[in-house]
Amino acid sequence: MAPRKRKTVKENEEVQKAEDVHQNILPKDPKQIEKFYEHQAELLQKFDEDQVTIKSESIRDTKEEDERFEDRMLAQSTFALNIGSLIGNLAASIISGSLSIMSTFVDSSMDIACSFVMNICLSAISKTDAQKYPRGRERLELIGVILCSVIMAFANVSMIMQSINSIANDSVDPKMTNLTMLIVVVQTVLKAVLMWLCYKRGSTSSLVIAMDLRNDLITRSLALVCGYLGDYVWKYADPIGAIVVCTWIAYSWCQHAVENIPQLVGISAEQDQLARILNITLKHDSRIKFIDHSMIYYTGLNAQVELHIVMDETLPLKITHDISHDLEKNIQKLDFVERCFVHVDYNCDGD
Repeated sequence: MAPRKRKTVKENEEVQKAEDVHQNILPKDPKQIEKFYEHQAELLQKFDEDQVTIKSESIRDTKEEDERFEDRMLAQSTFALNIGSLIGNLAASIISGSLSIMSTFVDSSMDIACSFVMNICLSAISKTDAQKYPRGRERLELIGVILCSVIMAFANVSMIMQSINSIANDSVDPKMTNLTMLIVVVQTVLKAVLMWLCYKRGSTSSLVIAMDLRNDLITRSLALVCGYLGDYVWKYADPIGAIVVCTWIAYSWCQHAVENIPQLVGISAEQDQLARILNITLKHDSRIKFIDHSMIYYTGLNAQVELHIVMDETLPLKITHDISHDLEKNIQKLDFVERCFVHVDYNCDGD
């Protein structure tokens, strides 16, 4: 009877451990459990898509060049629209004398500066000399984004100070006319169409442009309302609107800069991306016995991958080389990977 009792206790302990693991992995909220399983299904779908990608012929370079062309076209279209907006907002500011409308003029001026910076960065990337810049030139895109954020924040803080000064000196006298409102409405509609195209494109550069256009839609609408209220209801609504508009723009751009800085200083990749790379590695060849070390991190737009795999020490060099080299090429076909480095070892030493 005693041995049987010990067996039952052991079984109970195993069941309890399984329940503890289940509770630690799965959230308690039914909605969170549903999201967990949806996430797992999406990850499995990505695993299948990755297998299709690595088995197909590599057309990444051609695809990236086409995508760069689309980014340049969107950036150039935005640049042309911003020039038109600059002229329109200058005229509207002179006609109305509204600080809210003037804040949109400042925003348009900075938009042109940012579009100019992004166009230079994208042009430099497309004309990269591989002998002079063998790796890393694409980081110019992130540097351009951060530089644009600094420019926008500085310009809008200056406009905030001017609006506060106008309130203190009681020099506010906005005059909103039909022509002023028409100018603002027309450019708002055009920016909305271009913003939709940028979000549909979905690249890093186009999302930056889309964010700027989204801010333009919000700020133009708010400036129009505050300018109208400043003319017909309460004159201080106009400078207060300018302060709100500029504060929103400065905050959103500073936040965007903070979000992009980690990608330049080596932030780790997402867990899903790590799982996808490990899945490819484990399925690559049955002669890969273990994965001793894996590191996926960003120092630019795309990730660097470092893998240490363990294989049988008796395998010939030719076989270990071919396996590791093919693994590198397959992982580099993933859209978020810039470079992959695979090191082959014969035991798990943690190096």
